[in-house]
Amino acid sequence: MAALLLASLLWALGSIYSKTADLPKTALMTTGAEMLTGGFALLLVSALSEQWGVFNLAQVSVNSWLALAYLIVFGSMIGFASYAWLLQNAPIPLVATYAYVNPLVAVFLGNWFANEPLTPRVLSASVIIIGAIVFMNSARGLTYKACRGARSEQMTDLTF
Repeated sequence: MAALLLASLLWALGSIYSKTADLPKTALMTTGAEMLTGGFALLLVSALSEQWGVFNLAQVSVNSWLALAYLIVFGSMIGFASYAWLLQNAPIPLVATYAYVNPLVAVFLGNWFANEPLTPRVLSASVIIIGAIVFMNSARGLTYKACRGARSEQMTDLTF
């Protein structure tokens, strides 16, 4: 549990830091650096916990290899590159909505590809999540417009 909380905290801090950090200009380069760093960290953890002795490559199913390929292409290469690009080109609060949207995408893809059930509870939770995201972003837009309007009024007061 502590590892999950620490991972979430470090992800948030890294996202905030990346707005002002001197990063490569391409999101793909930033994503590659993240992937290499994460891969080395996981390799170190697996070596220290002696997981190599219990892993048997012959026991990995074809479905598992296909799932891994899907996660590498869509979850890592496309997902992280998109996230890195958004961090450089969109406000942090807007980018943070991925944490709410991604599980919804996973639920609906699970329904579409694996016939996982969409219960009324899941559907109502989806509506609430999407509504909250729309509400947060529309409220932020109103605040931005109000601040911009107040700033222009201050500027007209300063003119001679």
